[in-house]
Amino acid sequence: MGFVRRFLRPRVLRNSLIPDQTWTTLLGQHPILRGLSGDEAHRLRELTTLFLHEKTFSAAEGIDPTDHLRAVIAVQACLPILGLDIDWYDSWKTVVVVPDIFTEEYAESDDAGVVHEWEEQDRSGLSWDEGPVVLSWEDIEDSGWGDGYNVVIHEAAHRLDQTDGSINGCPALHQGMDPEEWRKVFSGSFADLSRRKRSRKRRSKIDSYATESDSEFFAVATEYFFEKPRVLTSEYPEVYRLLCAFYRQDTAARLAAGKGKRSRPAS
Repeated sequence: MGFVRRFLRPRVLRNSLIPDQTWTTLLGQHPILRGLSGDEAHRLRELTTLFLHEKTFSAAEGIDPTDHLRAVIAVQACLPILGLDIDWYDSWKTVVVVPDIFTEEYAESDDAGVVHEWEEQDRSGLSWDEGPVVLSWEDIEDSGWGDGYNVVIHEAAHRLDQTDGSINGCPALHQGMDPEEWRKVFSGSFADLSRRKRSRKRRSKIDSYATESDSEFFAVATEYFFEKPRVLTSEYPEVYRLLCAFYRQDTAARLAAGKGKRSRPAS
């Protein structure tokens, strides 16, 4: 199935590339897309087209998954893989849009066979292993504005985190990247941010949700990497450096160069 999909991709790009007007609108809609070169914009346009073609979109009652809404989700989901490839999302089949924040119920059996049930309230997004990604429409609307918050990129980061076989804050790293260095830098930064959360003296601009777990630290750090990278370069430069190496993008330089400008539309 994967081979067939890859075989058909050139045809999809020839016949179904996102229309010029739609693409120009998307590039101008969100500040996080500023500063892209012509080649980068063209690459992102192709990835977004493939994402729209290969993923299934559904919505809860009361939500109309319009072409524009799907495109807004797709372009932000594909920004993290601009330097990677659409194959990194092979396990991601479906996007489900719900109207607002939601509550997720969980049940788990311990070693003694006792079932423990609990709820997580005020969820804006959710990524199931090998399952759908659920996104709050309201939070999609609040994403992409350069303020450090992006529910689409956050859940996309969780999908990438799974590529090494577990959700632990460390995706499948490229050849030449040192997993031990990654773990050392990220675990140390996670511990430091956790201490700062408890301290009244060393405040951080990074959302405290990053201190929930190693995987959430990676997802939130990824949000800031694409939304507000200067926060990372200031507070955790080694995290930023490793994210540059993994995503193969220098977002701080790109956004600085594109400040006040739109990205160049792909030709």
